[in-house]
Amino acid sequence: MSAITGIFYRDGRKVKLELIKKINDKLSHRGPDGSEVWVDGSVALGHQMLWTTSESLHEKLPFYDEKAGLIITADARIDNRKELSEELKIENKVDVSDSYYILKSYEKWGEKCPEYLLGDFAFAIWDENEEKLFCARDHMGVKPFYYYLSDEIFVFSTEIKALFIISEVPNYINELKVAYYLMQVFTDKKLTFYKNIFSLTAAYSLTIGKNNKRKQKYWEIDQESKIIMNSEEDYINAFRNIFAEAVNCRLRSAFPIGFELSGGLDSSSVVCMAKDILKNKNSCKDEVNTYSMIFDDIPQADESYYINKVVNSEGINSHFIRSDRISPLEKMESYLYCQDQPFYTINMAILSNMYKKMQKDNMRIIIGGSGGDEIISHGANYLRDLAVTFKWKKLINEIYNTSKHSKHNFSNLLLQLVLIPLIPTTLKKFLIKILYLVKNNEKEDFILNKNFTKINGSENYLKSLSFTSLINEAKTARKHHYFMISRFSHQYTLEMQDRIAAAFSIENRHPFFDKRLVEFCYSIPDDMKFRSGWVRYIHRISMENILPKEIQWRHSKKFFTPVLQKNFLIYEKNILNEIFSTDNSLLDKYINLDIIEKIYNKYKSTNKSENLRELWLVTILYLWLKDHTNFSKTN
Repeated sequence: MSAITGIFYRDGRKVKLELIKKINDKLSHRGPDGSEVWVDGSVALGHQMLWTTSESLHEKLPFYDEKAGLIITADARIDNRKELSEELKIENKVDVSDSYYILKSYEKWGEKCPEYLLGDFAFAIWDENEEKLFCARDHMGVKPFYYYLSDEIFVFSTEIKALFIISEVPNYINELKVAYYLMQVFTDKKLTFYKNIFSLTAAYSLTIGKNNKRKQKYWEIDQESKIIMNSEEDYINAFRNIFAEAVNCRLRSAFPIGFELSGGLDSSSVVCMAKDILKNKNSCKDEVNTYSMIFDDIPQADESYYINKVVNSEGINSHFIRSDRISPLEKMESYLYCQDQPFYTINMAILSNMYKKMQKDNMRIIIGGSGGDEIISHGANYLRDLAVTFKWKKLINEIYNTSKHSKHNFSNLLLQLVLIPLIPTTLKKFLIKILYLVKNNEKEDFILNKNFTKINGSENYLKSLSFTSLINEAKTARKHHYFMISRFSHQYTLEMQDRIAAAFSIENRHPFFDKRLVEFCYSIPDDMKFRSGWVRYIHRISMENILPKEIQWRHSKKFFTPVLQKNFLIYEKNILNEIFSTDNSLLDKYINLDIIEKIYNKYKSTNKSENLRELWLVTILYLWLKDHTNFSKTN
């Protein structure tokens, strides 16, 4: 997980070599294999190198192509090297870096070059001929890119902390983002917790000149796209081939690879597919190393049964990490430092513990199963679609089979999955408005300070976007799938995972976020996503003879919430008592302290809470505000 940095003085000032070095050094944890900078007049680029692929061992960044007048810095893995080599007339060999393919793509296609790239990337190219900086981020947002822009300066970095090296970059809290965080609103992709510091949205490019700027979206799912094949077998073969290629591309490495194995459908599919691919390559040295968190003392979260179904086979070297006796706030100061911002993830401490083990075992890459539910789709609203198209027999059969697999009551499923989604939009809007009023005026769980929501304008956002617009987006099964693919939380999750892995000099790779797999899964018929009562049907049936049947056809999975619920009080009662008090001066501007104290006291007395997520968010916000206050005083 390399790092990129850059400065462009739009007002013509010259960049001091010491300044770009200082910015670059701030991200040294991301690149233990080399640190380089390039400076010319008002422009400077930096790079921290983490070797991962065989090609990266020969890579020198920033790279200056004097003949073309182009300089590039990049954190990238390009998966369509073979196709690009033919288009660009480049010999596809090990001493040709992925960043060189990007540079030559820009030379040929200009600002349209991201459209021709497959893989995970964030890069910046200084074009001497046109005196502009061209930046781009990959289709799904795997590689991060943060920036600050004014009339005088443009500065970018892989992590926010490096931007503050420059005195002109402000360090003020973005209170609108604080409100969205506490309301768990994911729809804005560019805002950060700092005013005027932005995240470049996935699938966007950014062009900065001395007197102009341009942000462009270069890719999105075609909402009208449909793939029609002759038979179910054709769909199965196509999915299996695309998924296999998505995994195979991410196996390109000069170092050992670790696989995060939770026992769920997604991570197990990745591990089993990788094992088959490596076996077919007759590569005995490439044993699959799996890392699994286990919870002996918290059976509600433990997936050991399913994990063992995968690892008890030839070709897998398994590692089990005991994770049930770790405080949720253990080493939280260091996690907040590496994340730069408050985060939602309740398993940060146990994830870090796993990455620490991987680093000790010299793993440079981790491959996981993030995104499977959203990319392949649970087929939400499919039953509603059957109802409105009068396919009654098929509808009844699907509800019956769903009831049989899930052990849920037939009538309840009919109500939740068919009748409620059939309520007209206008009536839904009315009911939502009533629910909103109840939530804000009668229930004692609206944790935001009402004055705060009015001042920053988030109150209207909560009412209009957080509820109504999302329901409108998800009216049909296809629209719901589109929303799940394009929603912000993917980008947030990917950025979070990137930063925590980077703290251990490890690169994250995500097969389910492969552009080809995303486009295929969206475009196939809805009954390939939901069939015979099974969500994600195409995935399950395609894994026949690859996955253990107990995982292939399991209906549900376990989550980390029971771990937080138990360990939060056991390990952190003192700090929680400090945070959830009526005189918390750091929080009183943002939080209704009376309400949050009542929620906490109920949790403390029962060790259960419907609002556990809110308690966690407030805790992380408090610790971040505390750190931010100290940081601001010393800057």
